Amino acid sequence: MGKTSIEWTDRVWNPTRGCSMVSPGCEACYAMKQAHRFSGKGQPYEGLTKLTKKGRGAVWTGEVRFVEEMLELPLSWREPSRIFVNSMSDLFHEGFSNEAIAAVFGVMAACPQHTFQILTKRPDRMRAWFECV
Repeated sequence: MGKTSIEWTDRVWNPTRGCSMVSPGCEACYAMKQAHRFSGKGQPYEGLTKLTKKGRGAVWTGEVRFVEEMLELPLSWREPSRIFVNSMSDLFHEGFSNEAIAAVFGVMAACPQHTFQILTKRPDRMRAWFECV
């Protein structure tokens, strides 16, 4: 994980994996198709995607994982960077505990040299989470 060719960001950081579809826009999600490529036995996205019977290709199973060993990665990046948080997941997915989300924000707070970019399809959860902190 790290440098990317995505034009609006410099790096990606995925301390979480997996998602579930919450809107029609999710059907075109590049992440679930990419994750499916790495969903075989023993691979990072095992059990997080499945093939549909309707021939639509891979979809998320709804299972998510907090990947603690990825948490501290941005602490090692010294050069100021724009970092896309969870290009392969949604930090505000209902399957992630408030503590897991807080851990991700803790790392972001410890890295003021970086600009972190978070995209979510769950703005209500995000708003509620910030109201509780």
